[in-house]
Amino acid sequence: MGIGMNVNFIHYIHEELSNYSDTILTGTVKEILPPRWNTIDGKQPNKPLTELDPLNDTIYTDIVISVDEYLKNPLSYREVIVRSIGGAVGNVSMTSDAEPTFKTGEKVLLYLSEDTDLSTKDIDPEHFIVTDFYEGKFTLTDDGKAIGRVENTTLDELLSTITQTDNSTNDTEVSENAETAARQAGVGSTIQSKRIPFMSFFWTLGAVLGAVLIVRHR
Repeated sequence: MGIGMNVNFIHYIHEELSNYSDTILTGTVKEILPPRWNTIDGKQPNKPLTELDPLNDTIYTDIVISVDEYLKNPLSYREVIVRSIGGAVGNVSMTSDAEPTFKTGEKVLLYLSEDTDLSTKDIDPEHFIVTDFYEGKFTLTDDGKAIGRVENTTLDELLSTITQTDNSTNDTEVSENAETAARQAGVGSTIQSKRIPFMSFFWTLGAVLGAVLIVRHR
């Protein structure tokens, strides 16, 4: 039985990818772990296939990334786990048109965010998800290119954008600290911050079960 997921999501530009990511890194795909269900034992839920709830009954795959360099918010460890929805367990497979694909030995630049999806976020080990689905993953080539699913650019261009965004964020923090001090000193001011919340993987769902179960998420 196959579960195919069609995902609609907002397409971020490079600056937004940087802003909405908790960490950014370059590295190498070290290992792709066996897919698991999001159950305690990692096995299929004990219910008929027709009663599977795609909001809660999820197959996921963890990818081990060996970190070469952190480009934003460096972490203390040299390997990170990236979690992707999809995979095959037994006679049930789950695929998504929005999740990035990985292969062992692949050089990548990844924009990563905290996993906030209720169906997977609390399942060990500590892990991240790719920001904005496949748009947050680029394959790096030996000639300096950064290849995404729908966009080809260069590593230098991405690094420049990340650096500029990081500097802008730091300047904003300094400005906010100065404004806070001014208010405490009796100087009135107003700071407005606009944020676009990171989208949960499951926004909208419709299911048709048969030979193929097609689920639509937003």
